[in-house]
Amino acid sequence: MLKDARFAGDVSHELRSPLTTMVNAAEVLNRRRAEVPGTAGKALELLTSEVDRFARMVVDLLEISRDQQVDDAPPEPIDLVALVRNVVSARPGPSVPVEAAASPQVLGDRRRLDRVVSNLLDNAERHAGGAARVAVLARTGSAGEGLARLEVDDAGPGVPADLRDRIFDRFDRGARAGSRGADTGSGLGLALVAQHVQRHRGAAWVEERPGGGARFVVEIPEAAP
Repeated sequence: MLKDARFAGDVSHELRSPLTTMVNAAEVLNRRRAEVPGTAGKALELLTSEVDRFARMVVDLLEISRDQQVDDAPPEPIDLVALVRNVVSARPGPSVPVEAAASPQVLGDRRRLDRVVSNLLDNAERHAGGAARVAVLARTGSAGEGLARLEVDDAGPGVPADLRDRIFDRFDRGARAGSRGADTGSGLGLALVAQHVQRHRGAAWVEERPGGGARFVVEIPEAAP
């Protein structure tokens, strides 16, 4: 496993330089899109879209390989509400308010948790036009333990019940058929969510949103008082 992760990381690293050239060239061509009509223009749109997806895939592969090779930093106390609000406010465009029924504290890796929130928001944007609701709650688990809970809702087509487990598998991009627009994701974003959440001894899953759509849920243990 470690050897495979190192190989994936090495390959992804070598791809970064030529990929950066491709991305920059695609951006230049995209700015001239109005000058390229007809079939050639459609081909240009397809090319720039695929280059963008390829770039995200390389970044995600580097993240996965890094995650499997590097030991975690010592956990730090984190205010989950503040972290989620920071990630939401840093994103371009209008942001959805973050509901906070509590302010749970967790012990963890801030970088990993930032990525969890970002990837869930990216997923909502890609498949449903953006998050319809973001909430942070605190609840008590079945064994009496305190749990910090993050919910990201969208108003998209939802995820069929028989596909809700596999949507967190690597390279799975078929579980949200009917989503808005073409899927330009890497197929690794939700896999990284699950991987980072497991590092925090938590769980991630998707369920039906009341009123329609999908609700992505993350729960991790609260820090001891």
